Amino acid sequence: MPILNATRQTILAVSFEECRTFWEQTRGMMFRKEVIPLVFHFEKEQTIRLHSWFCPGAMDLVFLNDAWEVVEMRSEWEPKSSYHSFRPALFLLELPVGTIAQSKTEVGDVVQILK
Repeated sequence: MPILNATRQTILAVSFEECRTFWEQTRGMMFRKEVIPLVFHFEKEQTIRLHSWFCPGAMDLVFLNDAWEVVEMRSEWEPKSSYHSFRPALFLLELPVGTIAQSKTEVGDVVQILK
């Protein structure tokens, strides 16, 4: 199932893994051999705190509200660092570095998962 930026009609990912449970979210990108698209589903909108220790490389972060609207982004987030969103989000996309630029994604865009 691809992830589409519906506003720009661009593809963010052709496939992805979901992180819904506490343990899936805790692991996230850690200990993987490469950065792959991940979709985090949180139980409520919240400020999201992350670290990139034990992650395979830089990645792009896209934070979405309950309407799947982009509320915040972070391009080329480096390994061995931390980040917290400034805006509350219900969903987080962790994507290979360069995805935000390639897809021309901006705050306010709407994202969809195509089935």
